[in-house]
Amino acid sequence: MKGTKKIIALLMALLICLTLLAGCGGGSKDVEIRYAYWAEPMTAYYETLKEEFEEANPNIKIILEPTAWGDYWTMMDTAITAGGAADVFHMNGPNIKKYADGGVILSLDEYISGSNLSMSNYPPAMNEMYTFNSTMYGIVMDYDTIGLFYNKDLFDQAGVSYPTNSWTWNDLVSAADAISALGDDIYGIAANLQDQQGFYNTSFAEGGWFVKSGATSDSFGFNDPGTRAGIQVWVDLLEAGYSPTQLSLEENEGYLQFMSGRLGMIFSGTWMASFYTDPVDSSVAGVLGVEELPLMSSGNRASVIHGKANCIASDTEHPDEAWLWVELLGGDRAQSLLGEMGIAVPAHLSYSNLLFAAYPNLNMQIFATAAQNYSYPYPSSLHRADWGDIYWNELLRAYNLEISVDEACDNIMSQLG
Repeated sequence: MKGTKKIIALLMALLICLTLLAGCGGGSKDVEIRYAYWAEPMTAYYETLKEEFEEANPNIKIILEPTAWGDYWTMMDTAITAGGAADVFHMNGPNIKKYADGGVILSLDEYISGSNLSMSNYPPAMNEMYTFNSTMYGIVMDYDTIGLFYNKDLFDQAGVSYPTNSWTWNDLVSAADAISALGDDIYGIAANLQDQQGFYNTSFAEGGWFVKSGATSDSFGFNDPGTRAGIQVWVDLLEAGYSPTQLSLEENEGYLQFMSGRLGMIFSGTWMASFYTDPVDSSVAGVLGVEELPLMSSGNRASVIHGKANCIASDTEHPDEAWLWVELLGGDRAQSLLGEMGIAVPAHLSYSNLLFAAYPNLNMQIFATAAQNYSYPYPSSLHRADWGDIYWNELLRAYNLEISVDEACDNIMSQLG
């Protein structure tokens, strides 16, 4: 009898221990991963993935922390300074170098090598953007590239054939000339000062470059002939009168003038398709076309690429659990859902068409072609936070036809050193 009681007591003790261990899970039951992101229209998407993730990983809870875009980077810098950054957070091209160099985000190389993610599934230039000193710091989530949108009605009126993927810049200029001749309020193209949707693309195509970051300083490419040639072609359009003036396009932005039917062509990013096809606000919705950017004098074309990635804070107490969330966001389920919900172009090239399908009358595949074959990372500077203001202010004078492109670029280089 005593032996039986002893056995029962031992079993009860063992049961209590097992219960306690199960409740604690070695600490894993209480793991919370805070995820910071810029808010709309992502919340419904993340809530869906959070529910699925937590069901598959009952020991991990995802805490969603949305912030409006206008406040996001201030919030991030404040949180990092105070030691309270989220475990995982959104990152973009202009900030990745600063955060990687500052040691506040985790190297992902070992996690990637042990995962099912293949970096070859993402645009090469996007992977390059989130690589710093040969180390990968972010898993890309979406991307955008640049295409040539055009108004078929104005092309028809001018008797000009629609753009093709064999178009050269000279073909674009000829079309802009013919369309501009239709009337005083009609122009061939918007040629105002734009970087991501403007001269970045033409300068890269001409073999130019903008910034290279070293250990202690950056070098800048506004002396490069290709860089200058890629800027000059836009100023030439302004000088020829094939575009509204820079001032006009500041007062009434190019995309609005295009949507009103006044412009034959415009360089625009992937994200603009939803605006241009809106049957309520866009008069070009029914006569819209899109094609690859034209070939430049070099015989090449180029598209700047940008998009966000997910990074892990270097001081997170739960790097392995944080990686599981990042891995999910870059994987098949999350990437396909991103396209199906029409939120952004999935970075995983196998799923880009899921978003493009929302525009059956447009040749949206050109954006994936650009991403895979001739895209360049959005330029960013590590050591000169003011570089963008400097080049913008000087180039603005050139686009206003106050000084030449060479003068503007000389002024930029004299200030950047």
